[in-house]
Amino acid sequence: MRKYTITIFLLILPILIWAGVDQTPHNFTSSTYSKNAYFVGTRQVCVFCHTHHNGNQTLGAALWNHETNETQTYTMYSSNTMDMTQSAQPHKGSLVCLSCHDGTIAINSLNNLPGQEQAGLYGSPGGSNLDGSGRLAASSHAFVGTDLTDDHPVGITYDASQDIGNFQAKTGNSASYPDRLLSEGLYVECSSCHNPHDNTFSNFLVEDNSGSQLCLRCHIK
Repeated sequence: MRKYTITIFLLILPILIWAGVDQTPHNFTSSTYSKNAYFVGTRQVCVFCHTHHNGNQTLGAALWNHETNETQTYTMYSSNTMDMTQSAQPHKGSLVCLSCHDGTIAINSLNNLPGQEQAGLYGSPGGSNLDGSGRLAASSHAFVGTDLTDDHPVGITYDASQDIGNFQAKTGNSASYPDRLLSEGLYVECSSCHNPHDNTFSNFLVEDNSGSQLCLRCHIK
């Protein structure tokens, strides 16, 4: 019985994942759902980030298929009121997002093209948010760039004891807040607030931010 349960789960899982992405701007096969950034001649939704075989595991993302540049340097956020320790560069939970959103790599630059075991470009860019090479244009709302000084800080080692009274204490339980928002159980990264597979709350937020409730999972105000 267990064998059949596992088999059914494995068959359904890709459908569940695909269903969460196909009607969002992360469906780069569709000029309807991703009207400003899409690729002509493409059919596979998940392939822009994931591959069944020969995935790049260096960033820890599941079967990662998008080209990355781990030597890229970023100008980090700084503030004289920030007491928690910030790393010199972002960690995995941000680097996978920045591989598209910093605008230095074409969104359709893949490690493993569909039906092939080689790197290359998948389809031709279309839409006002992409430049001619398939990179995210600086004019796009989704463009972050390599200068992160005007964005929420990432690469932060979350430690409420460094700023007592202003941040929620960790619980030691990864299923509880604020722990559940942390990347690698330790850092504040892009993935702390964004889920690329689910746009239910817009801007791919991990939960509704009405009344700033997502912010208040960490901040005490």
